[in-house]
Amino acid sequence: MKRLWPLFILVLFGVTGCGDYQKINERSQIIGIGVDPVPGRDDMLAFTLQIPNLEKPASENMNLGTDGRQGGESQAYKNFYVEATSLQSAIARAQTTYDKSFFLGNMESIVLQSGLSEQAVMRVTEQMMRDESLDKLAVIVATSSSARSVLEANTSSPPATYIESMWTRAIPQRGFTAPTRLWEFWRDAELIGREPHMPLVESLDNSVKVGGTLTFQGYRPVGSLTPDDTVFYNLLAHDIHALALNIPDGDRSFDIKNASSHSNFYVTNDHGGLTLHDVIHVSADLASSEGLGERPITNAESERYEDAIESYVKANARNVLKRLQENQTDIVGFGFWYMIKHPKAALLVRDHWSDMFSHARLDVQAHCTISREGNLI
Repeated sequence: MKRLWPLFILVLFGVTGCGDYQKINERSQIIGIGVDPVPGRDDMLAFTLQIPNLEKPASENMNLGTDGRQGGESQAYKNFYVEATSLQSAIARAQTTYDKSFFLGNMESIVLQSGLSEQAVMRVTEQMMRDESLDKLAVIVATSSSARSVLEANTSSPPATYIESMWTRAIPQRGFTAPTRLWEFWRDAELIGREPHMPLVESLDNSVKVGGTLTFQGYRPVGSLTPDDTVFYNLLAHDIHALALNIPDGDRSFDIKNASSHSNFYVTNDHGGLTLHDVIHVSADLASSEGLGERPITNAESERYEDAIESYVKANARNVLKRLQENQTDIVGFGFWYMIKHPKAALLVRDHWSDMFSHARLDVQAHCTISREGNLI
């Protein structure tokens, strides 16, 4: 037994801790990906790969094929611009101009140009979903300008980080946008009875503006909702918290704050005729009234305010739903609900739901409760 100890010690010295060990300063995180079409080349895509700039300002003297200020000025990020047929090909080409290996596990934002073809959106989405190292919780957004310009925005933090933080931090007024993660977009694009969507963004002089929604039919963009329309889509399909709105009231208007909502939607079938039902519940604080806060509102005034809110929400939510019907894009998920409740109709929903959805009757109801908080006396 004693004779085996030297051999055992030699074996221990020959064993390494990790076969794929890599120093942290030899790895660089890709936190943002932008995808634009290449004019005249359906097989090629223009990729923007964004990494955080953790180097000292003095090292900015070398371009390395990236975007960035020169002359020692520091920028929060570096961008690589590559035309390639796939994401992995783009990363491989970008790697030839950089001395650190790229890592996709901390992906924050993905920006797609809204003019990309159905085939391009499908191709890029599937490539990202099949890459086991890429973070599927990354926020995915669309822009009508170019993904490159959005990821070149002069923001205090890298634009990819800035975009993600619009939804990961406790920021109010979320009702004007409908956030989507990469895996959620892919799920809805492949799911029977529900279509995907993406929030819309645009670059400003010193910021990135978020608002509005791009709607899809599968992987094909088919229409868009304005930020105000997105509020009513969220009222139809999602919960809203801490929203402030101005409500028309005849020739006047009043304001509500801290608005929160939840909805219940379902489908009924009456002798082959489908009806889409959506019941919206809204609670809010009254921020302004006709008495300008100088006196407590009466019960009659409170009921009138609630009636005005209900009429306003019902009319606008119905209009948004009609627009979705015109585009045959059920981003609410009525078809998925119908299939779950009626499993035997799965094939019918799979093959014909777009047409069934577009011809269904609408029944949108709204119920509101307001508090009297905010009175000055």
